Amino acid sequence: MANTGRSRSSSSSRGGSKKTSSRSGTRSNSGRKTTSSRSRTAPVKEESGFAGVINKFAASKAAMPVIFLGVVILIVGLDLLISWNKYEMFFKILGIELLIAALVWGVMTMVFSGKKNKDSDNEPSDEV
Repeated sequence: MANTGRSRSSSSSRGGSKKTSSRSGTRSNSGRKTTSSRSRTAPVKEESGFAGVINKFAASKAAMPVIFLGVVILIVGLDLLISWNKYEMFFKILGIELLIAALVWGVMTMVFSGKKNKDSDNEPSDEV
């Protein structure tokens, strides 16, 4: 009887492996058929989760105004924290920041307008 127990365990393990291999073989074949039909079409890259939402938001037209508004609120909030609700100091800090922002904007405008003028001078004109 000890021998039959061993043969049963070995035959049951063999039978079980044959059944699972035949099932997995048919599943893999059906999987191959669907993947081959998918490979004929252009792959679609779909992002899911938080990164996908951020990328879609950054590509939208609403991104720049929302980011600008967030930065302004952040700066005003930090100025209030720094000044400890002493409004004279708050408005002095805010005024200095506005002057710095205006100077940076003016310099950047001059730098980038100069590059556009140089690019347009180097290009040959279409007029004959």
